[in-house]
Amino acid sequence: MQYKICFLLLFFVLVTVASAQKTTSPSRAKTTTASNLPLQKKLDSIFSTFNKSTPGVAVTVIQNGKVIAKKAYGLASLEHNAPFTHNTVVRLPYSEGREFISIAAVLMQQQGLLSLDDKVRKYFPELPDWSEPVTIYNLLNHRSGFADEWATLLLTQASMANRFDKSQFLHFLYRQPKPEVEPHKGYMYSNSDFGLLRLILEKASGQNLQLWMKKNLFAPLGMNATRLHDDKNDVIPGFASLYYRYLDGYKTWTSDKTSPGGNYYIATSVNDLEKWAIAHEDSTSTIAKAAVTLFKEPQLMPGKDKNYVFGYKIKTLGNYEIFTHQGVSERTYISTIKEKRLTVILLSNTSGETYPYHEVILSYLLDIKKPAFVNKLFKKEKVQYTTAQLQKYTGIYVDEDTVTYESFTKKRNEFINLLVINDSLKMTFGNDILPLEYISPGVFRDVEYPSYLEFSSAKEDNNKLRAHIHQNNSILNLVKDTAIYWQPSEAQIKSYTGKYYSPHLDFYWTIILNKEGKLIVKRATIADTPLEPDINGEFRILIEKFEGDSFGSYVTFHA
Repeated sequence: MQYKICFLLLFFVLVTVASAQKTTSPSRAKTTTASNLPLQKKLDSIFSTFNKSTPGVAVTVIQNGKVIAKKAYGLASLEHNAPFTHNTVVRLPYSEGREFISIAAVLMQQQGLLSLDDKVRKYFPELPDWSEPVTIYNLLNHRSGFADEWATLLLTQASMANRFDKSQFLHFLYRQPKPEVEPHKGYMYSNSDFGLLRLILEKASGQNLQLWMKKNLFAPLGMNATRLHDDKNDVIPGFASLYYRYLDGYKTWTSDKTSPGGNYYIATSVNDLEKWAIAHEDSTSTIAKAAVTLFKEPQLMPGKDKNYVFGYKIKTLGNYEIFTHQGVSERTYISTIKEKRLTVILLSNTSGETYPYHEVILSYLLDIKKPAFVNKLFKKEKVQYTTAQLQKYTGIYVDEDTVTYESFTKKRNEFINLLVINDSLKMTFGNDILPLEYISPGVFRDVEYPSYLEFSSAKEDNNKLRAHIHQNNSILNLVKDTAIYWQPSEAQIKSYTGKYYSPHLDFYWTIILNKEGKLIVKRATIADTPLEPDINGEFRILIEKFEGDSFGSYVTFHA
């Protein structure tokens, strides 16, 4: 019997931002910080965890065209004890580069080099016939139907650290048998869209995009430290390594993918972004007009906020709208409240979200009282549970309301599994077993992560038991489900063995049984990888993104 494999991936990628500026160098904002000591002290408090033994951060606050505060903390290099400054150059996450490459596309249209209504097959006629309706504007809005380069290639278990060049990328697109979503209408976040966009911009301009953007985008603004950082081996004066927290110290982040689908990183400094942000206010500037073009028919990404593929996200703070420049990872580098002409610019060389810093600064300046994190409700009490009492919390809880940026199509539900082991409640993710600490009646704390589980049942909803996970100032709601872990029979297990081929990827999976009777995916170029039975007749497989960094994916066998 022949089988085919349906892969449902949970894949996180990071996305972008959009802005505007002039073809002549803008005036620098005037600095008037002497009379803003309270704000400077507030910044000292906000960034108190950055010091001479940590990565760094630089922040500039501008109001009414004037710099009212400018502070920097921590180190650009932990190895060389070099301080982080406003001239320190940081490489933005790849998706934040979408602001700049989107503006570049509109500038090329203004110069008559292309039209956003051009069909992509005009530039690459070898693209499949189904892509005939796809335009450059569709690429800018993730409405093409092209498969996501990174997520799909990970099915071959090709680490994201592997090089993936232009010829491989185009071959991948040329062989795609059908669209992932309806071209021009459906939405799916795809790194391939902006990879193809970059190649089209280079064909249209007849020039390497880094050189074109330097001449037409950055040099006219005086952003001399900013560049399209498409070669990570370049030596850049003042460049800061990126660090991430590891146990009680830090490690250097070096796991970058080199491919057309992500090779449009932007390296910049806070001082350069100051020019970008100030000029963005000038409605007569060429780039401001380009941003207006992007917003003529804006198409939203999924989510509660106004989140645009080409790099803007509009948030709310009190009664104000915050116009942010960021990717889906919330690594905001510019935030503006237009009606107050108030802007915060921030860069750091440590991983993690940066938007909360913007929100705290803006809240202070506008005297907006933000509600305290909900964890204040969870005061530890003396609590005693019997095993029978704990059993009522056990089972599988399915995420019922999370919206992601990935697609409007309903995604595979996230879930957690709770069980009692040695008279204690535990939470499992795949093969990981996480201990839970008793806090108060119906409230447990994840010992390894700063999150709390609060259980409740709603009478108006047939007394369904819910688990509310409180983490990072957000709440994830899950409901107890009837799903169960399945155990396929020995005959079923054997029937799944064999060789599976993807014509699109031109790649085989060979699935065998090992000595313990488990299904194993084998390839000469990858480590043996087990398929573990999961819920709803699926199997779970761990796929490596980078060394030591894997994520769970799911496999279903179809007759």
